[in-house]
Amino acid sequence: MTRPGWTFWRRREDGRYRLLPWPVALLIVVAIHVASLWLLPRLVLNNAPEVYYQGESPAVQLRDSLRRDFPSDEALTVIFQGPDLYSRNVLSRLDELGSILSRDPLVERVISVTTMERVSGSEDGFAVGPLIDARRLRRDDPAALRERVLGDRFAPGLLASRDGTVLAMVVRPKGMETSADRVALKVAVALAINQVGLRGHYAGDAGPVTLDVAQLESMMQDTVRFVPLTVVVGLGLLFWVVGRVRPVVIGGLAMSTAVLPLVAGIAASGQPYTMASAILPSLLSAYTLATLMHLYAGVQRAQGAGLTRGAAVDRALGETLKPGLYNVLTTGAGLLSLIFVPIPPIQLFGVAGAIGTALVFVTVFVLVPPFLARWDNRRWPQRQSAMGRFGRIAARLTLAGMRRPKTTVAVALLLVAAAFPFTREVKVESDVLTFFSQDHPVNRHVRLVEEQLAGVTTLEISLDGQGRDSLQNVQTLQAVRDLQRWIEDLGEVDRASSMVDIVEEMHWAMNGEKPAFRDLPPSDRLLRQYLLVYDGRDLYEAVNRDFSRARILVSLNVHGAKEIAQVIDVIRGHVNAAPIPGVEVDIGGFGRLFADQVDLLVSGQQNSFAGAFLQIFIFMAVLWRSMSASLICMVPNLAPLFVIFVLMGALGIHLDLATVMIAGVVLGITVDDTIHLYHGYRQRLRNGISTPLAIVKSYQGSGRAVLAISVLLTAQFGLLASSAFIPTANFGLMTAVGLLAGQAAELLLLPALLVLKDGRRRQTAGRPNLRDAASRPVRPPVASETLWPPAAQETSAHPDDNAQEPAHLPTSKDAPMVVVCRGEACKARGADVVWQTCLDAYVSAKARGVTSGALPIETACLRRCEEAPAVSWCASPSRIEGADTSSLAELASGHVRRAASG
Repeated sequence: MTRPGWTFWRRREDGRYRLLPWPVALLIVVAIHVASLWLLPRLVLNNAPEVYYQGESPAVQLRDSLRRDFPSDEALTVIFQGPDLYSRNVLSRLDELGSILSRDPLVERVISVTTMERVSGSEDGFAVGPLIDARRLRRDDPAALRERVLGDRFAPGLLASRDGTVLAMVVRPKGMETSADRVALKVAVALAINQVGLRGHYAGDAGPVTLDVAQLESMMQDTVRFVPLTVVVGLGLLFWVVGRVRPVVIGGLAMSTAVLPLVAGIAASGQPYTMASAILPSLLSAYTLATLMHLYAGVQRAQGAGLTRGAAVDRALGETLKPGLYNVLTTGAGLLSLIFVPIPPIQLFGVAGAIGTALVFVTVFVLVPPFLARWDNRRWPQRQSAMGRFGRIAARLTLAGMRRPKTTVAVALLLVAAAFPFTREVKVESDVLTFFSQDHPVNRHVRLVEEQLAGVTTLEISLDGQGRDSLQNVQTLQAVRDLQRWIEDLGEVDRASSMVDIVEEMHWAMNGEKPAFRDLPPSDRLLRQYLLVYDGRDLYEAVNRDFSRARILVSLNVHGAKEIAQVIDVIRGHVNAAPIPGVEVDIGGFGRLFADQVDLLVSGQQNSFAGAFLQIFIFMAVLWRSMSASLICMVPNLAPLFVIFVLMGALGIHLDLATVMIAGVVLGITVDDTIHLYHGYRQRLRNGISTPLAIVKSYQGSGRAVLAISVLLTAQFGLLASSAFIPTANFGLMTAVGLLAGQAAELLLLPALLVLKDGRRRQTAGRPNLRDAASRPVRPPVASETLWPPAAQETSAHPDDNAQEPAHLPTSKDAPMVVVCRGEACKARGADVVWQTCLDAYVSAKARGVTSGALPIETACLRRCEEAPAVSWCASPSRIEGADTSSLAELASGHVRRAASG
């Protein structure tokens, strides 16, 4: 048997792979679990918007620059609803709530109708006071208070609905850097609402804080629900496939050994555990089972050939170790390609996933074999197990594609042509609200806020003057006002505010609150006087105290990153067409940060896919040493990606933060099965088996594991599709569909391509040359050297699961026949050499005119694995006796095919 050239697993004296002593393997597993459990409490759950932005990006740099002069545009908008909102009882409780929250260390400011500033006329000119003075509630009538609020320039649409049924409180936090801070803020607000007795009027909350907390809650619910569920389902399916309890227990141990240290490593590194990271445990659990399935299939085949426990594990390692290593490289390459998506959590997902695949490889091929060799002391079911059924199903599907290869390829091309238009319908968009169902509280509360007040998506238009006091200029402020009013006229904008609004209120109040004076002052001198005597707070949230920098706060009623980006582009186009003299304009804020993800996703998806494809293609080219073989192997791996994009286009699923990871994951997983299948095919070709038989035998062997893996992974990822959190559901659905599509391509399309590529060449190469054969010093075996009749031999109690009954051979006294067993156990002990020797001897004899030579026939397992390599003598069928020697190889292979299918 061909084995990799590494020496770590191999014992020099007997050629078997060197296994760790099982106590050492157990000690390593225990140490991994103990260390992981010790590190897990350090895990930081953080899905905050900040972790999705790169620090060197222009949007982040602008945000940090704005924060040095102005408070954050991030806020928690709390909604209260009821018919008595303007009663003294409710307003006093609302004011008390504001006081409690203002003292919270997480809160920078609380804005409500009792704390919002109002500029009004006074005997001295103008005064700045609260919109509603909580100290005078006993003297004010509710109707008058309602009229005062609704008559204010700023409160309607910001803090109060125009029909008087909704009041809002804006809680503006201090620098929120983690999701834990936002959760703490939400908890503080909820406790304070209960404390002041406003729970009956509470109608919801909205804003970036709410979205972040809702995502974190959904992420944790999915983790708590789906990680154990996928493990249980995976182990249940593993038992159904293998049919033995101990391999299932070992499989569960392998999953925890691979998953726990990865999550612990994220905790130790201090990296945040985000929505993307939360998919890793389920993904690696599934990948561990997939890798185990190939090893278990090898063990089952070896046991079916009659090998002992240790020899079966050794045989399985010999068959799966080399392709397993290349699986790690290709799967790791697919995941590692996500580093080209310039979004830190996606990059962490890719790096951690690649490391996880390496952990899976070490776990399955280093730690699991000692346990199998030590504790799994009973043979596994063969034909009665699901693994055996999968092998037969895989062979039938493979034959379906092989019988009509051109038709199979043509149908595939027609399906691609018919479905291709759907791929053009895929849109790049990230809308956090679409992460939740329409009846989720997040969406209901946002709809309430936007229907009664204003949009919750914010932009900051940065206005940088040319130095200190450069914005104390009426002409400049007029240009700012023109820009602000133009922005307000956009359909996607609900409101916009700036220092111009407050300056106009000063001029209006200074002139007896006459409507005609609600305008900018006529001179720079008067403007400076207003700014000098102003003693409020709101103005300095719109302009810094040096009057060198200001901002326009914009509320948008759109939420998608692409929609926001379109608004930003429109504003930039207008600013470029009509610049403000002496003022540099830029656009920042929460909306800008979110909108930049569109470009990052597009460029990242393209670079990620190109990187994964190139890396995997190079690995395959190195493994197969053939460019054409690498290209053919890539075809079934591109098919699932095509199907995924077709489904996304047909269902209207956007390319977003969750779905951008699917391509790398599916490509990395499906290529594993391709490597195992093609590796088995090439090995059989090298052993002299014809192309059709090599394909069938490879798919009978590895195909059982491939189909079992498909069932396992589809079931596990299909579970994720039931999540109420849309990103998780989309990831599970798309991945499951992609894996099924890849399975279909591997079982139907790949065999057809191999037949078209290698069928004629291998058939020609397989015909023996009579002249060359005549000169070879070989002889046919004689009856005394064979093991026939089989009745004299004790048959194995554990035949190869793939083996069928030997072909029916009619007896004839005229022509003898040598039947060479090509079962797995015999092949391991030189059956390939025996077969070639018999074949060469027969052809040589025929070339010299000797007609009494024994006709060599290869067959499936003869069920005498203890005597391997088994060779039997019998009479030859008359229909084969007169066969042309040039077609001998084809006839012999035909016998095996008929035996296998019969």
